[in-house]
Amino acid sequence: MKRFGLFNVLFVLLIAFVLVNQDVIAREFNPDNYEVYLPTGIKSYVPRPVLFGFSPSGRGVELINIWQEAADEYNCIIISSNVIRNGMDIRHELSIIKEDLNNHFAKEYPIDLNKIIAVGSSGGGMSSHMFSFFHPDTVAAVITNVGYIHESTLKGENRKRYPHNKICAFIAGTTDYNYKLMQQDLKFLEKRDWTCKWIEFIGGHVWAPQESRKEALKFVLDELEKNEPVKVKF
Repeated sequence: MKRFGLFNVLFVLLIAFVLVNQDVIAREFNPDNYEVYLPTGIKSYVPRPVLFGFSPSGRGVELINIWQEAADEYNCIIISSNVIRNGMDIRHELSIIKEDLNNHFAKEYPIDLNKIIAVGSSGGGMSSHMFSFFHPDTVAAVITNVGYIHESTLKGENRKRYPHNKICAFIAGTTDYNYKLMQQDLKFLEKRDWTCKWIEFIGGHVWAPQESRKEALKFVLDELEKNEPVKVKF
């Protein structure tokens, strides 16, 4: 009986250990989940802002190609997701990204964890907003190109707990079907004490011209330099 009892105790402890650590096991770093771009001439000892990119199709290389010129000009590192895409529940994946930024990328590259800027277009812009909502302690700013805030984060208790005091650059196409929704988002964030900038380009639901993206990035970086946003305040 004593042996059987001891076996049961050890078995229960083993199950408890597995349950407690299953998230750690599941979140082992996978380099295939990301694309990384380092600007020319970057110095390993100078922390740089990070553009963390989301693509509607989950192709991180698209974000690299879109933002590379601006990243070179403003000396920013680009990290983009190959996993998150339209039509999926991204909450768990965002937690993995946060962990990888802190436990892997911050050790491998000279990134400034106080200057994580979520960027994306359309569904990627929506993912950027969601990253700032679920992880306000990680995301300092958002640049959204023709992408609006997901309605689930604007309802009930979620609306009440939406983060304060961050930065957002809205890049809107004048004929885009998300134009009015983005205007509503601008007003909502400003009421939450976000510092925002509205940038328009002539066009529809497409990536804005290079000069619009550079204008948005410059605005965000200038604001981050002025006064680093409070990370968490509900």
